[in-house]
Amino acid sequence: MLLHIDMDAFFASVEQQINPALRGKPVIVGSRDKKYHTVVAAASYEAKAYGIKSGMSSYEALKVCPHAEFVACDSAKYTYVSREIFNLLHDFSPFVEHSTIDEFDLEVDGLEPHFGSFLDLGKLIKKRIREAFGLGCSVGIAPTWILAKLGTKIRKPDGLILINDANLDALLQGLPVEKICGIGPALTAHLQGLGVFNCDQLKAIPQKILINNFGRSTGHWLYAVLRTYENLSYDKTILAPRTQNLEPKSIGHSYTLPRETNNRETIFAWLRMLSEMVAERARNSDFTGHTVSLWLSSKNDSLIRQRTYQLPTNDGWEIFARARAVFSQKKGHFWPIRALGVTLSGLIFNSTPPLLTEQKRREALLGAIDHINAKYGDWTLSPAILAQIKH
Repeated sequence: MLLHIDMDAFFASVEQQINPALRGKPVIVGSRDKKYHTVVAAASYEAKAYGIKSGMSSYEALKVCPHAEFVACDSAKYTYVSREIFNLLHDFSPFVEHSTIDEFDLEVDGLEPHFGSFLDLGKLIKKRIREAFGLGCSVGIAPTWILAKLGTKIRKPDGLILINDANLDALLQGLPVEKICGIGPALTAHLQGLGVFNCDQLKAIPQKILINNFGRSTGHWLYAVLRTYENLSYDKTILAPRTQNLEPKSIGHSYTLPRETNNRETIFAWLRMLSEMVAERARNSDFTGHTVSLWLSSKNDSLIRQRTYQLPTNDGWEIFARARAVFSQKKGHFWPIRALGVTLSGLIFNSTPPLLTEQKRREALLGAIDHINAKYGDWTLSPAILAQIKH
């Protein structure tokens, strides 16, 4: 069994815990320290009640909730708390993984005799985190990581659920397919085109039909994703525990602009910032990637394009250059952009040291920039092009 922990409104909750004056108030955590020129990195549940959510521009957020308290994102603070939670979780299982800064996975097979039951273990973990940090979390327990993560989604905030064959079908009844981790917009649209909108409808489709419509790999996955191990009739590694298969398939960032624009300099500045954010995450995880994807969206249209390169990269400048190349593929009238995103995929571990002198210098420079930004705050050192969007 796997136990998945998702911290509730993590960044905002940390700020509320550190500053009691913020408790009970709508709190917006911004990705930079300029109140009206940033994006919402996180929102407290009091702010979410007004419709504020991550990815929204701070201008829009403060428009719907002008009395919200704005706090600049402090990644060093959140990273410290996250590591302390990670350390605490080792009191319960030797097999703990840090999925993201606010999510954790534990293998808990064989631990029932020590804690009474899986639910008792979940209650104790929630209690210990609350006592040690004053923070709430949601806990999902299931035979697969995806079902455990689903449990935290449907029981937020401060939830606890054990998913097994006895209650799985009832939980899936009427649940939109996009709630399942791994079913993104493209796959959702494909399923909906076949008349499949909810998880119970998806689970009822025979495996052969899924394979015919989605191919062998995706078809197998769609059949398995809503089932427990005991029900699988083929290789169970297709849904291996998170602790056994941690490699991400892609790393991406997107941003919604305060207003539509077709100013190329502004668009390129945001593409550069998103490319740097993607690159930093890739370097921190020791990944490089072959494929750069670009997503552009307006009120009435959207575009997704990608290009694969022979040489992988985790350099923000190179990712930006490749995103610009993808951007230049667009022909004809260029419509105003409201949202955009950059994704790096085709990921591989960055295990080969640079051979050329220039590559070594570039890697050393990027390492120094990462170190300074980690020590003194995000964007302490940043490309000059970002000046026009950081005011």
